[in-house]
Amino acid sequence: MSLRDSLYIADPHGDEFRVRFNASHPTFAGHFPGHPIVPGACLVQIAEELLASVLKKDVRTQTIRNLKFRKAITPDMVVYFTLTQHDNNDYIIDIHDEKDQYAQFAATYMCPNTNV
Repeated sequence: MSLRDSLYIADPHGDEFRVRFNASHPTFAGHFPGHPIVPGACLVQIAEELLASVLKKDVRTQTIRNLKFRKAITPDMVVYFTLTQHDNNDYIIDIHDEKDQYAQFAATYMCPNTNV
């Protein structure tokens, strides 16, 4: 199930995506009550969905390496996702704002139903 347009809205912004969150999304009621943060699993899925929109193909995460969450992202924040192709289906995902890095990871993606 896609999180786009329910949990977040993404706008292309140069070579990255500007992402805003829907603070009233049910995810934030349980993660965590009184101090909501964007779950790490959602950040990984958002990256997958953004890459699929760039490639205009169905994309699935195959492996994740070197995943580092540096700071929590709250639903009132605006962050940027930079997707940098490293090698074939390998990408470096960087999640940041103008001054801080919030998360970074390397991932290999596959496109089901294609030869890629």
